[in-house]
Amino acid sequence: MAADRAQPMGTTGQRINGFDAYETAWDTLSERLWNVLRYNLVWFGMTIVALILMFLLTVGLYGSWPAFLFWSIVLFLEFSPLWEGANIARYGLDPPSASMRLPVAKIIVARLLFLLLVAPAYLLILPGIYLHCRLSLYLPLLVLSPDLTPAGSLGKSWALTRSRFVDLYTLWIAVVVSKPACLLPLGLGFLFERPVSGLAKTLMCRSCSTGSCDGPV
Repeated sequence: MAADRAQPMGTTGQRINGFDAYETAWDTLSERLWNVLRYNLVWFGMTIVALILMFLLTVGLYGSWPAFLFWSIVLFLEFSPLWEGANIARYGLDPPSASMRLPVAKIIVARLLFLLLVAPAYLLILPGIYLHCRLSLYLPLLVLSPDLTPAGSLGKSWALTRSRFVDLYTLWIAVVVSKPACLLPLGLGFLFERPVSGLAKTLMCRSCSTGSCDGPV
C-alpha cells in the first residue's frame, strides 16, 4: 500500500503514558525483529564510518583529541534524530512503508532549533526536562507531516503536549534509562534503542493528536 494511504501506527485514541508507548513500540517492532535489525545495522555501520572519518580528520591529521570529542558529540546530536526519523518513516505507518522520504534538511534545522531552546534550559535541569518533553514530538510530526516547517513542528509539538507533560515525562524516563544499554557491547544497543524510541514517540504523537489537550499551556 502506498505511504499516503497508510495510517500512523498507534492507539485508537486512548490516552497512554510514555512507559506504555515504549512497551508497545517494542512489541510492535519485535514482530518484525530481523527486518528491524538488518535495517538498523546499516545505520549503525554509517555511524561507525562517520566516526572513523572524524577520527582520521581530527586526530590522524591534526592530532587533536578535543576536536574529535567535540565533533563526535555534534555528529551524535545531529545524526541521532536522522537515524530515529528513518525508523519512524519506515515503521511508523500501518502497514510499514519503505518508500517514505526522510526530510533530512528539515530534521537537521528542527534539531538545531530544539537544541538552542532546550540546551540552555538544561542548565537549570527541571526547565530543560520540561521543554524537552513538550517539544519532543517534533520528529514524528516532521516525518509524518511533510508540509510542516521545522519551526512549525516544534510549535505543534508544544500545542499537542498541553496538559500531557507527565505522559511525556514518563517517555523521557524510559529513553534515559535505556541509554546505558546502548553502550554495551560496542554501542550495538542502538540497533534496538533507536527504532523503539522513534516508534514510541510516534505512538505518543498519535495519542496526543487524538486525545484531549484541555488544561494549562
